[in-house]
Amino acid sequence: MRPPIAGDSTLDWDLGSPSRTNRRMVVVVVSIVGAILVAIGGWRLLAGGSGTTPTPATGAAGAVTLASPSGYEGEAGYPIGFPHTEAGAVSAAAAALEAAWTLDAAQAQHAAVLYAPPEQREAARAGARAAVAGWRETLGLPKSGALPEGAAMRTKTIGVQWRPRADDLVQVSVLVQVTATKGVQDTDPTYSSPYAMSLLMTWNPGMRGPGRGDWVNIPDPAPAPVPAVALPGTPEFTAAGWKPLSGPDPTP
Repeated sequence: MRPPIAGDSTLDWDLGSPSRTNRRMVVVVVSIVGAILVAIGGWRLLAGGSGTTPTPATGAAGAVTLASPSGYEGEAGYPIGFPHTEAGAVSAAAAALEAAWTLDAAQAQHAAVLYAPPEQREAARAGARAAVAGWRETLGLPKSGALPEGAAMRTKTIGVQWRPRADDLVQVSVLVQVTATKGVQDTDPTYSSPYAMSLLMTWNPGMRGPGRGDWVNIPDPAPAPVPAVALPGTPEFTAAGWKPLSGPDPTP
């Protein structure tokens, strides 16, 4: 497997997978063609709604408790149906990112469609396929088809911050820890790295059925700088504005 990769990278859905020669990590955007989401931080090796309801609750040391979904979709149990609150927007963004960052093309397409507005679903599917191929290529895995036994990638939210932009419109920054392995036959250590990205979430009252609604990710016409990557418990984490999580994970 490759040595640790340093440097920033971006991936627009329209760009497809990156060249292996530039030795940069691909970043998978959740749902929409044209949304450019930035992943920051180098690989490091490891040894083993709006206005009327509360914002995300904070506990000890400013920890955020994510909102619970009203249901789960499919065999993978993707969380859906988040509250029409800022807490719901933050929780939906974290759930969408965790579901979409994967080495499995079918899973990525399902997640991309699930958290995209209906009019953008076909573009979301195409983008998800290209992004999975890019992740696989970066890790030295087949760009399509079956993966080696044990090959997997997991994304876990470790910090969030948010800013309301308008009614039913919330800019959410999500800090995740991504770990990946090439399979049981791979003798290299597991790769792990924190990444940060921002998603613009809007409330769509037509999602999930009549009278329900949910938060979806849409292109940001005026993207703000992504907060600096830092690990929870460090002064840099607090200085960058991140809030740690408490309570259950956004995805099961």
